[in-house]
Amino acid sequence: MPRASSLAYDTVRQFILGGSFLPGERLVEEDLAHRVGVSRTSIRDSLRRLAGEGLVRTEANRGTFVAEMSSEEIDEIFQLRAVLEGHATALAAINGKPEHWDLLSQKADEIDALLGQDLDPQAFFLGFQDSNTAFHAILLQASGSKRLQALTKSLIELPLVTMKQHNWPGEVKVRRSNEQHREIISALRARDPLLARLHVQAHIIHARPKAMIERALAPVALL
Repeated sequence: MPRASSLAYDTVRQFILGGSFLPGERLVEEDLAHRVGVSRTSIRDSLRRLAGEGLVRTEANRGTFVAEMSSEEIDEIFQLRAVLEGHATALAAINGKPEHWDLLSQKADEIDALLGQDLDPQAFFLGFQDSNTAFHAILLQASGSKRLQALTKSLIELPLVTMKQHNWPGEVKVRRSNEQHREIISALRARDPLLARLHVQAHIIHARPKAMIERALAPVALL
């Protein structure tokens, strides 16, 4: 890929994931080209890639918009992640190396450090997003499966855009989430595939927005 198109893709993608553009907001090629310092052709190429990842959507005669997701779509993403990352983590317990566990611990340490700082919500979100995304990427790398890495990458990042807009920070229990990271690491160090899988699946389901958890636990109305 040409350098300008790669720069455009990386920059616009980070704008979206970092919350510079909100879900449903229109992305204007000319404005983006000026902001990034590349041609509109490079921006157009980047938007096509981002559409393939589900981060943006293009409507005929209307333009390109940051993707919006319903609560049902977000819930489905978490369910899919639980299955795929659970399998990946079981593989990681078998195939992973001690240096992977050290890297995971480093990311957990970074999140603990964030919790100990007096940061504004935006800085805290961005710091957590970076460390948390890296934690899950390392899990996937430790699995040794390139296919799982490709399938799961966008699933990890997509909900963060909407969660920041609608559920951050009150709905995201970062401290408990990081305790679960430590439990996952312990299971991996013990080379226990089943326990590692269960810890990751519980961790991902627990990370769903609170309203989704409450809906899942609500009693079924009987006719």
